[in-house]
Amino acid sequence: MDICKPQGLRVIGFIGSVVAITYFSFFYHIFQSSDQIRTAILEEFVDLKSSNVTHIILWWNRPAWLATYERKCGNCITATNRGIFHKSSAVVFSLADRGMGTKPPIKDNKRNQNQIWIAFSLETNVQNSRIRDYRNQHWKNVFNWTWNYRPSADIFMPSGRVSKRLKPLSKDYSMIFQRKNKFAAWAVSHCNAHSLRDKFVTQMNMYLQNGSIDIFGKCGRFKISKSELSSLLNYDYKFYLAFENAFCDDYVTEKIFANYNNDVINVVRGRANYTEIFSKDSFINTKDFRNTSDLVRFMIEVSENETLYSNVLIQKDKFQAWGRLGEQYKNSLCDICRKLNDPFLEKKTIIDAEDELGQCIKPNDV
Repeated sequence: MDICKPQGLRVIGFIGSVVAITYFSFFYHIFQSSDQIRTAILEEFVDLKSSNVTHIILWWNRPAWLATYERKCGNCITATNRGIFHKSSAVVFSLADRGMGTKPPIKDNKRNQNQIWIAFSLETNVQNSRIRDYRNQHWKNVFNWTWNYRPSADIFMPSGRVSKRLKPLSKDYSMIFQRKNKFAAWAVSHCNAHSLRDKFVTQMNMYLQNGSIDIFGKCGRFKISKSELSSLLNYDYKFYLAFENAFCDDYVTEKIFANYNNDVINVVRGRANYTEIFSKDSFINTKDFRNTSDLVRFMIEVSENETLYSNVLIQKDKFQAWGRLGEQYKNSLCDICRKLNDPFLEKKTIIDAEDELGQCIKPNDV
C-alpha cells in the first residue's frame, strides 16, 4: 500500500498536467484569435481614415459666430442642412442658441441608434438662462456626448491653452518694472454680472489711495481697441483683472489667455481650479485672501517691490498661452472625427445636459 500511493499520485498528476495543457492550448487560441480580431479592427480603423467613407457632423442650430470657421477635418465634414439629418453620423445641438425646439426633432424609437447626438455649449447655465429649450424634460436622456468648456466633457473646448516654453524668455525684468506707471486695468462690457465682479472692483478701488483700477469697455469710462489695450497692459499697467462673469465649475474664458503673454500680472476671480491650468506662482487669485482689503494690500506690496513683481513675471514667462477660438474649434472638430472613426466608439446616454455644465453659485465675499 505504501508503494502504490506514490504511483497513484504520479498518475493523477500526469492526468492533471494533460488537462491543464489542453485548457491552456484552448484558451491560448481564443485569446490569440481575439487579439487577431482586435488587430484587424484597428487596421480597418486606419484604412477608414483614408477611405471614401465620409462622416457628416450636422449642426442642428449652429451659432452664428461659427459660420466662417473650419468645416472639415479628415474624413469628416460639418453641415447645416437639416434635410440630411438621417445621413449624418453626428448631430450637434447648441444649448446657448435658439432653434433647438422644446423637444427633439424625432422620437427615440424612430432614431438611428448609430447616430451620435452632441450637447454643445461654451456658455454656463447662467448665461443660457434666456434659453429654456434644453431644460425641457423632453431633452433628458437623449444626448450621447457633451462638448463644452469643462475638462470632463467628451469634447473639451477651452478658451485657450498653456504650454511650457522649450526655452525660457530672456528679458530685462528690472526695466519692465521701472516702466510701469499705472496700477491695474479691467476691460469689461457685461455689466452687473452674476459673479458680482462690478461690486468687487468698487470695493477694491475703495482701498486704493495712490492708484486706481482703470475700467475699459462698455462698463467703464475708457474706450479702446483690443490691440491698444494689449499695448497698454504690456507697457503701462502692473495688473490686469481677469474676472469671470459667473462663478461656475471649470469656467474660464479668454480673459486671462488673451493677456497671458503680455508683461502684466493677471488677477483671476472665478470658480475654476486655476492651478490646474496655470503655473501656481504666475498669477494672483482673489480667493486666496480673507477679504478685499487683504488682496489690495498684497497687490500694492507686489507693485512696489521689484523682486516680488519680477518673480511673478519670470514664472509666467516659463509658459505661453495660445489658441484662438477658431483653433480651439478646429481641435474639437478633429476630436469628434477621431471618435467617429473609432471602431470601439463609446456611446453613452447623458441624463441631463444642464447638469453636465456644472454648478454655478453666487460669491459670498461681496
